[in-house]
Amino acid sequence: MSYPRHPNAVVLPQPIAVSPLIRFGRWAALGLGVLWGAYRLTVIREYHADIREWEHEKAVAKAAEDAKKKKWLAKDEMRYLMKVVNIPFEEGVAQFGVEDLYREE
Repeated sequence: MSYPRHPNAVVLPQPIAVSPLIRFGRWAALGLGVLWGAYRLTVIREYHADIREWEHEKAVAKAAEDAKKKKWLAKDEMRYLMKVVNIPFEEGVAQFGVEDLYREE
């Protein structure tokens, strides 16, 4: 017993026979595209790795400079505080426990 075809069924025509040369050309183009993409990916990765390394070096240098400025500001603040409180410098350094700020590096 055969069932009737559904009215919404899609009826496809027979596939067109494609030449083996065309089929090979398509697959070759796909393979070359994949290889080119892999090559470009490595080139772009190296480029961005160099950029990230440069940005890291710049950030480290900025952090070192900021630490230096912070230490200078702390030194100036301590000197001002000792002047306001009217404590001699050497005694103020010992009292406030900031010998490490004034230690020469």
